[in-house]
Amino acid sequence: MTDIFHRRFGTGRGDAAGRDVAALVAPLAAPAIHVVKTDAASRSHFGGSPDLPPGVPWPERDGERLGFLARLSLAEIHGTRPVDWLPGAGALLFFYDAERQPWGFDPKDRGGAAVLHVPDLPRPSPRRDAGPERDGSAIPLRNVSFRGIDVLPSPEREPVRALGLSDRETDQFVELAGSAFQGQPRHQVSGFPAPAQGDDMELECQLVTHGLYCGGPSGYEDERAPALAPGAADWRLLLQFDSDDDLGVMWGDCGLLYYWVEDQAARAGNFANTWLVLQCS
Repeated sequence: MTDIFHRRFGTGRGDAAGRDVAALVAPLAAPAIHVVKTDAASRSHFGGSPDLPPGVPWPERDGERLGFLARLSLAEIHGTRPVDWLPGAGALLFFYDAERQPWGFDPKDRGGAAVLHVPDLPRPSPRRDAGPERDGSAIPLRNVSFRGIDVLPSPEREPVRALGLSDRETDQFVELAGSAFQGQPRHQVSGFPAPAQGDDMELECQLVTHGLYCGGPSGYEDERAPALAPGAADWRLLLQFDSDDDLGVMWGDCGLLYYWVEDQAARAGNFANTWLVLQCS
């Protein structure tokens, strides 16, 4: 892993003691998958039609259809880099209330997002850009491909804080972390999130899905929170969906959507309790 970081980022030397930041942080990286728009044929795409199987209803909230964001082929994901906690076959459909944009810190936000596990398309589709017709989607159709990357945790995570990075080293660390996306939107499957605010989303998901309000300190200070907190380790980043000018979407103020799922549920193909968090700067 260290050699990979050196080839990609150079030595990363950044302070008077000459610490090699790239080598220092390389062991902290986690494998992830960058979701990239493409003109090539693909079973995976942003926007357009979700191609719902017969008998599978379009997810709704308060009688209104949720916006459709993405269809991701699990075979194409695993063909790029296996994710052991995801099912091996089928496709995942991602929906969100793009009009009201719930933040996910309130248990009442349940139903503001949904993920469906459905059969995959029989073959890659050559379709590229749907133009003005959006087929009930929140965004226009664009095919996507996948690229294996290594992502670093945020500076807020304990393994990073334990390194005692100087201000200059922290700046280099942030630059290293962002370089994985090569200047493109940070659409991502698995790995560490790129938080726009606090990096405690796993705990937030654990508490909110058990009925605790996390829009303030009350949920974290609730008497039930200590017993629930260990379950935060079970949550996995299913999809990070960035604001994207090319798709005409902005989440909050240049923010990101984060879909989270519990490990064992995902392995079983159960995405009913998937939880969404919106963060912006």
